[in-house]
Amino acid sequence: MIREFDGDFGKVERAKYALLWFSSPGCPPCRMIEPFMHELSEEYKEVEFWEVDVEKHLPLAEKFDVMNVPTLIYLKEGNEIARQNLVRKKEEVEEKLMMLLGSDS
Repeated sequence: MIREFDGDFGKVERAKYALLWFSSPGCPPCRMIEPFMHELSEEYKEVEFWEVDVEKHLPLAEKFDVMNVPTLIYLKEGNEIARQNLVRKKEEVEEKLMMLLGSDS
């Protein structure tokens, strides 16, 4: 399940693992990756997926220096572990999710 970011970053920080998906409603690449982002959110239930509309939450985009969308930021306990820009394939995201989950070892 992908949650819509509501402005409360504390919820994101409390998650052991989180993925921030910075997007914009008028962004074709954002819409292109949407189907597999939903699939991955169901497959990786230990990761909280948050879609962040940059038009509504510009301060958070600025905090993370997001310069374009879609941008994916992988967090562990509120700290950035990795990021991706210009995502095109499900496998690219899956690779980072496995790295995120393996960051405990």
